[in-house]
Amino acid sequence: MTLENSETNKSDIMVRVVNIKKKFGDLEVLKGINFQVTRGEVICIIGPSGSGKSTMLRCLNQLERITDGEIYVEEELMDKRKNDKTITHIDNDRLQSLRCDLGMVFQNFNLFPHLTVLENVTIAPRIVKKADISEINQRGLELLDMIGLKEKADEFPVRLSGGQQQRVAIARALAMDPKIMLFDEPTSALDPELVGEVLETMKNLANDGMTMIIVTHEIGFAREVADRVIFMDDGFICESGTPEEVILNPREERTQSFLNKIL
Repeated sequence: MTLENSETNKSDIMVRVVNIKKKFGDLEVLKGINFQVTRGEVICIIGPSGSGKSTMLRCLNQLERITDGEIYVEEELMDKRKNDKTITHIDNDRLQSLRCDLGMVFQNFNLFPHLTVLENVTIAPRIVKKADISEINQRGLELLDMIGLKEKADEFPVRLSGGQQQRVAIARALAMDPKIMLFDEPTSALDPELVGEVLETMKNLANDGMTMIIVTHEIGFAREVADRVIFMDDGFICESGTPEEVILNPREERTQSFLNKIL
């Protein structure tokens, strides 16, 4: 496991996890994960199915509660657990605010079929932020314009391709103005010819300086966009480094075996 740089300015640390573990009954999925992500950094997490990648991502924004360990967002404690019991409680309103800092895009688009594209993008800020509806709609249209789908604002999801729906899901996550974006294999449910348009949207976010943690099987994308690649297997981080180090010149035998099978 690669140790994090101890000299990183604490004000630049966006996410830090300390020895997090996660069990589902007797099944231990995460077995002691440590890493941190700095402001503007793009992290790609790769590894075989069942290695704990998606579970780890879901733990970051509290869709799953860790069994043990600590999670910090901008060095503020979000969760601290021991033996599946909460050790440090934080105010629920503050917890929800921290969760809003973590935008999430899932494998499946999870758009509301009875709402238009614009309504899907703006529903969360309408409910949570309760801001002026005209301002929320204007922001929604700006986001749709950014992803190249402003002309689809009044369409329903069923009228969109899978790639377009996933881009709407990205805009929906951005509508809450998150500080960090989490992507859980965002292209795995797409036909191959639709993958490129979603990856292009993600590249644009990276170029704009968005802090991103991406679970992906798109090794070429990870090599091109990531500042750091993390390889996970069997609930552990086995290797971490630059794309050149992990993808092109992996040190660990498990990393080498995985990449030899998929490249």
